[in-house]
Amino acid sequence: MGLFKWLNTLAFFRTWGRLGGIHGIIVMSVYRTGNFIYYKLKIPILRHVLWIFYRLVDLLVIRLFMNCEFPAQCQIGKNLKLPHGAKGILLNPFAKIGNDVTILHQVTLGQNKENRKAPEICDYAYIGAGAKLLGGIRIGIYSKVGANAVVVESVPDHCTAVGVPSVVKSRHSRYSIHS
Repeated sequence: MGLFKWLNTLAFFRTWGRLGGIHGIIVMSVYRTGNFIYYKLKIPILRHVLWIFYRLVDLLVIRLFMNCEFPAQCQIGKNLKLPHGAKGILLNPFAKIGNDVTILHQVTLGQNKENRKAPEICDYAYIGAGAKLLGGIRIGIYSKVGANAVVVESVPDHCTAVGVPSVVKSRHSRYSIHS
């Protein structure tokens, strides 16, 4: 086995492309650490000390220098794909993201004034660049949201939503989505 084939077998280098380089790896590492502290750590004194340290790193490194927000309170599943890194992605602390979701740059998952709920993105969804998902909506399994779409209503499973405000344009089979 050659050197490059061996390097590709290492988990770090497989994660490199999925998370969009060092930018995405740093953001997800800080998020996963904060998420562990917030949900799993049960020792009170240690939890408070580590939470303060996490908030400092989150504020100074992630929000200020990397220009994104990945709060520890949001729930992100396995294999999140950030092909362009986490550049400009803003997540509401109560957002839920499923497994194998692809999110491009400049995406906002926020709440609206009426219901104060955050979006839920189901497994295998694809969110295009610049999309804004607002309110307590659900993006279905294998659904796509087009670039610069403003989504204020739920998108059913296996559908594509585009436009401002978004309109469901097509229904597709799960086998037509390329990951």
